[in-house]
Amino acid sequence: MAMAGRKVTTSNAGVAAALVALLVVAAASGAAGYHVCNVDTDSLVNNCRSYCAVGSNEASPSGACCGAVRGANFKCLCKYKGLLPKGIDANRAMQIPAKCGYGAASC
Repeated sequence: MAMAGRKVTTSNAGVAAALVALLVVAAASGAAGYHVCNVDTDSLVNNCRSYCAVGSNEASPSGACCGAVRGANFKCLCKYKGLLPKGIDANRAMQIPAKCGYGAASC
């Protein structure tokens, strides 16, 4: 994935874990319009949480979820990969980058 004229490599697992962790941080903070790693946390929480929830049967993340992470700084998001909470299906979260067409690499 090219960002600002350079290629950024991250793993689907690392990015997904980071996205989920960011989702949790955003939900816990309750801060409206808060941005982390070029991601609007409100948009991430509102649009991706249902896909990542334990027991979700959604076939893929919504277009809005993919849009919420479109401009993400994935290298920055890797800092949050160790914060997966209960209630989030890590396997589903790991599918987000690939299902949104953002490719694979490693944190």
